[in-house]
Amino acid sequence: MNNLNNLIKQIESLNPGKNILSVFDSSFKRYGMVYTDFKVDDLMKYIESNNIVKDEIVYIADIPEMRKELSAQLDPIINTIYAGLDVQVGVCYGKNNALNALEYHQGSEVYIVGEDMIMLLGSDEDIKWPEGTYDSSLIKFFYTPKGTVIELKGGCLHYAPVNVYEKKGFNVIVSLLKNTNTPLDFKIGNNFGNNFKDKLLIAKNSWFIAHPEFKAAKESGWHLGINGENFVFKTL
Repeated sequence: MNNLNNLIKQIESLNPGKNILSVFDSSFKRYGMVYTDFKVDDLMKYIESNNIVKDEIVYIADIPEMRKELSAQLDPIINTIYAGLDVQVGVCYGKNNALNALEYHQGSEVYIVGEDMIMLLGSDEDIKWPEGTYDSSLIKFFYTPKGTVIELKGGCLHYAPVNVYEKKGFNVIVSLLKNTNTPLDFKIGNNFGNNFKDKLLIAKNSWFIAHPEFKAAKESGWHLGINGENFVFKTL
């Protein structure tokens, strides 16, 4: 734990004013859980052997052959957390050093962490409706070490993690409820009740809110509702 604290201090020294906590801190319980009893050695080997460090963020929602190959260690995690629900298991990797956006889903999101990273997290309870705005000062920073299994609760605001090491990037195996982030096949804007939430809906089970400085979201016409600083990190 001392090594962990020392590493966090190193990152904070590069990023003055950012209070970086560990996912083992009690404050993380608002956003999710850390699992430490699962065997993940084969999962770490798979991530390491398939690690492609790119400057952009790559997300592949579902890789059935990976799930089959790694079922001995993936199935206990999936069954424990989702209790038999139909889920997809894929990967997300690359480099990222900024907040840029936040999203949330119904149902948990699970990260099997293949490289040290920092998660920028919030809660959908703090989105201001009907405007669909969010104050970035509410974001919490959580250092997440390689080898941990993380469950983010449904409604937890998150986006791409920040990589700790410039050369290594970040790399996670990620699972969500089946069909999350697939194209919408129903009309939005006329749903019953609080349809102002539809302005954030960009895919099935994916509500997305971006910072005005996030060029890709602006060009896509997605909702620019994050107010305040667009946090940028320096990496080791």
